[in-house]
Amino acid sequence: MYYSPYRTQRKQPSKKGYLMPFLVILCVGIIGVLVFNLWSFIFGGRSVNGAYLHILQGSVQMKTWNTQDFFGVSSDALVLQGDEFKTSADSKIIAEFFDGTVMRIAGNSDIVLSVIDDSAKSPAISLLLVNGKVWVNKVYGATAGATKVEVRGGSVVAKSDKQSIFDFENETGDALRVVAGDAVNMDILNEVGDKVVDNEIVGVGQEVLLTDEVMKSYWEFKSPSVLSMLSDTFKVGEFYLWNIGEDKNPTKFVKSTTGDGQFVRVEPEVIVPVELTVDTDGDGVPDAPAPTTTDVTNPDGEKVNSTVKDGTKATMGVSVTTTVPGSLPKTDVVSKGVGAAPTVVSVAGLQPDSKGVYQVTANPAVIVGNPNGAVAIVVNGLQLKKFRAGDKNWSYFANSDYGFMKEGENTYEIYGLDKDGNKTPTTTIKVFYKKPAAKPVVTTAPVAPKTEDATKPQ
Repeated sequence: MYYSPYRTQRKQPSKKGYLMPFLVILCVGIIGVLVFNLWSFIFGGRSVNGAYLHILQGSVQMKTWNTQDFFGVSSDALVLQGDEFKTSADSKIIAEFFDGTVMRIAGNSDIVLSVIDDSAKSPAISLLLVNGKVWVNKVYGATAGATKVEVRGGSVVAKSDKQSIFDFENETGDALRVVAGDAVNMDILNEVGDKVVDNEIVGVGQEVLLTDEVMKSYWEFKSPSVLSMLSDTFKVGEFYLWNIGEDKNPTKFVKSTTGDGQFVRVEPEVIVPVELTVDTDGDGVPDAPAPTTTDVTNPDGEKVNSTVKDGTKATMGVSVTTTVPGSLPKTDVVSKGVGAAPTVVSVAGLQPDSKGVYQVTANPAVIVGNPNGAVAIVVNGLQLKKFRAGDKNWSYFANSDYGFMKEGENTYEIYGLDKDGNKTPTTTIKVFYKKPAAKPVVTTAPVAPKTEDATKPQ
C-alpha cells in the first residue's frame, strides 16, 4: 500500500482538550451565582431579620454591610446584620428587635450589629459596642428571654439568655450593671481578645467596673474582686433616669408597611409593663402567679424558695411532708439544730441601739456577719450566691430600691446550712430604715460691687 509522505497524521486529543470545556462551564456557573447574589442583594435585600432604630433625639450616621461610607438615616430606619451606626452627642435612640428585645443607645455611641438570628432553635443578637452606652431590656418581649444576647466591649462580653435588664458601657473602660430580672454572665477575654480567661456572674443591683488595672489583674490570672452595688452616681445619671422611665412606661413604636413595601411611621403609644414570669418546672409554660407569694432575686443571692404550680415550695436541706386538711402537700426545711447560728457583725457599719434595733439611713444597708462554720447563708429565704464555704464573712445588700428594705421597721431572719443541707438555728434582727432628709439648697446673695467714697480724700 502506498502512503503519501504529505498526508496529515491524526493526533490524539490532549488532556487540555478535555479540561477546557469543563473549566468554561465552571466559570460560567460561578459568574451566574455571583450575578444572582448581587441581584438579590440589590433588589431583594438580605434575608436576615433586623432592628428598627427610633430616633427620639439627635441623629444617626450608618454604614451598611460591606461598604465604607457613612450616611444619615431618618427615624424608624431598618438596620440589618453587619451594619454599623454612630449616634450624635445628644442622641436618644431606641432599637427594637424581632423578639421584642429593646436596646436604648446613648449619644456618642458606635455599634456594629454582628449577629441577628431569628431562627426558632437558636435566636441570637450579638453586637460590638465600639464606644458608648447601651441599655438592654429583655423583659417585655414574649420570647425575648429565650434569645441569647451578647454585647462585646473592649475585652469583655456580657451574655444573657434570660429575662434581664442591664446596662453596658465601653468608654474609658468597660462597665456592666444589672438593674432587674436575672443575673448576667460576663466573660473576661485575654489581651488578644480570642480566649476567655475568667467569668463573673453579675446579679441584680450589682455593677462591675473594669479599668486597665483590673484587666491587667485578670490577664495575670489574679481574679480580682470586682462586684459592688450600683453606685449612687450611676443612679442619678441622665442615661439611667431616662431608661428607668422608659422601662416603667415604655414607648411602643408600631411597625407597618404600605403595599409598595415602604416603611411608614406610626405614632408611639404607651403600653403597660409586662410582669416577669418564672418557669420552675421546666415545661416551657410560665407559672401562674401565686396569690400571696412574690418571687424576687436578691442583689447578693439567688432564689431558695420558688412558688410552683402545685403549691409546693422547692427547698434545701432535710425535709418532711406535712398535710393540712383541705390543702395540698407542703414541703419545708426542718432544722436539726446543727452548728451555731450565723451572727451579725454590723448593719451599714453600725451597732444596734439599746433596744437591739439597727437604726440606719444608708441605702442599701449592708448587713455583714460571721457564718460560724456554715457552708451557705440564707437571708429571708434567699441564699447568698457570692458566699463560699470557708469565707470568714458574708454580706447582704438590703436595698430599698429593689424591695429588700422598706421605710420603717424591717425584720431579717438569717440561718446557715451545713454540707448536708441541714439548717442551723436562726438569727433574727430588726433594722429601722429612715430616709435621710433632703439637703437644703443654699443660695448665696450676690455681693454688691465696692464703690469709691466720693467724700474720701484721694
